[in-house]
This record gives sequence, structure tokens and C-alpha cells, in this order.
Amino acid sequence: MAQLKAEKKFTLYYFPTSYSSQKVLLAFFEKELAFTPRLVSLFSGQHNQPWYVKLNPEGAHVPVLRDETTDTTVTDPASIMEYVDEASENGERLFPDESSELGKQVRQLCKRLDMIEMDVITYGIIYHPHLSGAGCQISGAVQRSMRENFANRLSYLTELAAAHPALRDSYLTKSQIAAQKFDIITDEAKVKGHLEALKRTLKDIEQQLKELKEKNGDVADELWLFGPMFTAADIHLTVLLNRLALLGMDKEYFSQSLCPHIDSYFSQVKKRPTYVRLEKDISTLKLTLVWENLKAWSPYLAGAAGLGLAAGGAYLIYQKSK
Repeated sequence: MAQLKAEKKFTLYYFPTSYSSQKVLLAFFEKELAFTPRLVSLFSGQHNQPWYVKLNPEGAHVPVLRDETTDTTVTDPASIMEYVDEASENGERLFPDESSELGKQVRQLCKRLDMIEMDVITYGIIYHPHLSGAGCQISGAVQRSMRENFANRLSYLTELAAAHPALRDSYLTKSQIAAQKFDIITDEAKVKGHLEALKRTLKDIEQQLKELKEKNGDVADELWLFGPMFTAADIHLTVLLNRLALLGMDKEYFSQSLCPHIDSYFSQVKKRPTYVRLEKDISTLKLTLVWENLKAWSPYLAGAAGLGLAAGGAYLIYQKSK
């Protein structure tokens, strides 16, 4: 049973298949911390509805954490993970004391992994499918719909800005960010730049895991990025590898022949109870995803939803888990 530093009542606004939400969910699961779930459907555009924008005026995505006990709202995924870690004494610290060498190393790697723009990579593959060695696993029809709806998002956010003057600045900021992302995603050279940076990051992680294995030898205990302790950096890497596998990029980026230590790491993490729980939570959304996917075929509604990164991931996960 989780040990709480104080009685807290958490409400988590999230969508299980969104990249950032998965990091936060794994943090909650690792710390065995209870929360009240509030799904924010990215298919039906709830993340762009006024009630959610008021909750997260500067955020471009889910999740958002509400600590009802202290009337605190935390919107940045990395900050939510640290907040969750501080809230529960159960299990190991996800963020070791930052004054320690381990704490510094964990935070440094977290920041590096957090800098990977997975939305650019995901939509970059959708716009330039030949960049995925094994081929993007989202159906061609859905990919076409997502490409069209990404462009529609700009005009829809502008309409929302006009319809809700009190939230005008938030909507226009979202629209500006979407326009900037669109310019990057549709430029193949820029997408390739992100993919090359990703390869360099994975190469460094492969070397780190190799050195850790050589230093510890054949030990019975599981080894993660920094030894037997599963940290926030492991959560970041777990979600990254999971998303790359779903995009059909695992063979090209961390196969057994290319990055054997990362490949073994991912096989190990998929057996971890918290990862299994995450996959189970995602699978329970099957019927919801079917319904939301049907609604997404309406160009206007899909444009309203924005059909962001998590929406594509949601459909993909549904297809793979059938």
C-alpha cells in the first residue's frame, strides 16, 4: 500500500495514448499513488475546449494534474512526475536527490530525452512515410486524414479565438505553435534532422547500457539505465521505445543487431508490472477508440479535434491490440 507524505486528492486529466500522459501514468503506477482519472479525448477535441484551456491556458497538450487538497494545478509533464515522486514515499525515488551524482545524471538524461520532439517525428513519418524503415503501421486512409486535419487545426483554433475572447491569447498561441510545427513536419530535411539527433541519443544510451553491463557483470538483479533503481529517466526511455516500436521504427533504431543492449532493455521493461498495467489501461479503451475514430472521419470534427500525436498513437495502439 502506498505511503503518502500527506493525505492528498489528485485528479489527473489525461489521454492514455498520449506520449506525455504515458510518462505521468507510469510515474503514478511506479509510486502506487491513487488518482481520479479524467479522460481528455484528443479525438473529439476536448483539449481545445474552453473548459480545458482554462485549466491549462499555456499548455499544448495533456496531461494536467490537480492537487485538490492544496488547490494546485501542475501542467508540465516533467513537473507532474516530480510532484508525484514527492507525494509518495512508496518505492524508490524516481528523481534521486539532485545534490547526489546519481540525481544529477538522472535529471540530465531526463532533459535530453524530453527534448526529443516526438510529435515532429510521428507526423514527420506520416508526411514522409518512406523515412520509416519498416513502414508506418497506421493505415493509409487514417494517415491521409491526419495530414488534412493537421492543416485544418490552424483555422479551427483561429475560430475558437474569435468565439472566446477571454481565451483569445491562449488559442492564438496554440495556433502559432501548430503553424511552426507544420512548417517543420512538412519539410523532409528538417524531419531527417530530428531523426539523426534521435539516432545519436540512442547510440549514447546504448553505450551507457553496455558500460553498465560490463561493470556489473552477470548479475541476477535487473539493471536499468543507472543500475537496479528504476528512475524517471527509465520512464522517459520506456515511453520513447514504445512509441518508436508503434511507428515501425524499432528495427532501424534499436534492433538486436544495431543496439543489442537497448533491445534487451526494452524486452525487460515490457515485463515490468507498471508497463503491463499501462498496456492494460490502453487496451480498455478499444470501444472508446472505435467510436472516436468513427467521429474523426468527419473532416470538420476531426479538424476541431486536431487529431494530434496522441490520436494517431491511439488508433495505432488499437489496431495492434485487437
